[in-house]
Amino acid sequence: MLIARLSRISATLFVSMVMAMVMLVVLWFYAADWLSWVQDGADLIEDLIASIPLEPRYNNFVRLFASDDKIVLLIFTVIARILLALVGSTFTALTGGNDRYKVKEPGLISQVSSMMATLFLSFVVAIIMLAVISIAAEGLLQSLLDAADWVEDQLARLPIGGRWRAGVRFAVSDDKIVLLFFTIIARLLIAIVATGFTRAVGGKPEIVAPKAKAQA
Repeated sequence: MLIARLSRISATLFVSMVMAMVMLVVLWFYAADWLSWVQDGADLIEDLIASIPLEPRYNNFVRLFASDDKIVLLIFTVIARILLALVGSTFTALTGGNDRYKVKEPGLISQVSSMMATLFLSFVVAIIMLAVISIAAEGLLQSLLDAADWVEDQLARLPIGGRWRAGVRFAVSDDKIVLLFFTIIARLLIAIVATGFTRAVGGKPEIVAPKAKAQA
């Protein structure tokens, strides 16, 4: 069902971003040099984005929500999503029953490429949505940032050591929380559009029969 699929997509993307933030905190302490190298690469991408010929107000907003730390978060979200896919595929292969028909899935490389492209597109769509809201409904955006700031304050009060608390504040900020929220919304919209397009063109998944039944 569509609702079940959308719920699964939302949960998976949320878990992926949480995993990404956890990885950032861990790298903050145990691999600072490697994290700095990733941030340098994100700086280059940010400079490329900033060089896009846009009006100043649009360009400033894009630089705010497509800054180097957001790009780093996107990179680690993609890594976390790939790890989740690998774990899920392994679990399904180990526990999947052979007595039921199932949908034939594409190869691993195709799945990873599709996930990377979809997450990147969701990230871009989320930034566009935020830009539109900032222009058409600035009060709404401020309310969302205030709510995200409250969440950030609650996370800052977690009973953890000072070093780890600093790492959490580095990985989790109000603008990242808002971006996470809109990235999930963008991913759901992409899924709805893709599902509607597939139904419109009459696309059907390829069904694979169990080996025993196929031989019979």
